[in-house]
Amino acid sequence: MIDTGKAVAAMLTHPGAVLDYLELVGGGKPLVRPGVPCIAVPTTAGTGTEVTRNAVLGVPEHQVKASLRSYHLLPRMAVIDPELSRSLPPESRPIPVWTRSRN
Repeated sequence: MIDTGKAVAAMLTHPGAVLDYLELVGGGKPLVRPGVPCIAVPTTAGTGTEVTRNAVLGVPEHQVKASLRSYHLLPRMAVIDPELSRSLPPESRPIPVWTRSRN
């Protein structure tokens, strides 16, 4: 759903259809200006789409997934709330990661 939101935000400031901008099955036109502000709220862990410059969209008529890619697809903000994942099965929950520096 976050990828869809990122794509919609970008397309609101670009003329034409999303297919004009998709790689692989579309026109591959560049996204040249920022979209409307987009805030990502991930509810599962793993994809990292809240910090990536692409949006993967299904294209049923071609039976593939294709990408929009641009710096302009980065959400303006990501809200990470572990409480949103409390009801998920354990394999879908975020795993805390700590790093430590060595002296």
